[in-house]
Amino acid sequence: MKKLLLLLAFTALLLIPTTALANESSQASNQLEQSLNDFAKNNKEADFDSATVKSKIITLKVADDYIEAPVKNGGRRSFLHHLYKQVQKIQKQNGTKYSIVIEDNWTGKFAKMNYKGNGWYTTYGHGTDNEKEKCNFATLKDGDM
Repeated sequence: MKKLLLLLAFTALLLIPTTALANESSQASNQLEQSLNDFAKNNKEADFDSATVKSKIITLKVADDYIEAPVKNGGRRSFLHHLYKQVQKIQKQNGTKYSIVIEDNWTGKFAKMNYKGNGWYTTYGHGTDNEKEKCNFATLKDGDM
C-alpha cells in the first residue's frame, strides 16, 4: 500500500510540470493566433486573410489572386518572402518560433517554411504534379528543406 501511494505521488509530481508547460504553450499559441488575425484584419499591408495556430504550426490563408495568374514563380518567391517577414515580426513580439504553412482556396497548401525561413513552395500551376522549389524565404536564396 505504501509503495502504491509513493508511486501515485511520484506520478502526480511528474504530471504537474507537464500540465503547466502544456497550458503555457497553448496560451502562447492562442495569443499568437490572435495577434496574427488582428494584424490581418487591421493592417492594409497584411498579405494574408487569416491565421490558425495548432501544434506549433501557423497556417496562413491567402487570397487566390495573390499567387495565381498572372503571378509567376518569381512573384511567388517575393510574395512569400514578404509574408515571412510579416509573420516573423509578429512571432518575435509573441516570443514564438513556429513553422509556417501557406494555403489558398484553389491550390491548397502551396508553401511551407520553418522559423528560420527554410522551406519549399510549389511552382506555378494546378494539379498534383507541380514541382516543389526549395527556398530560404528569409534571404530568397535556394534553401534546404
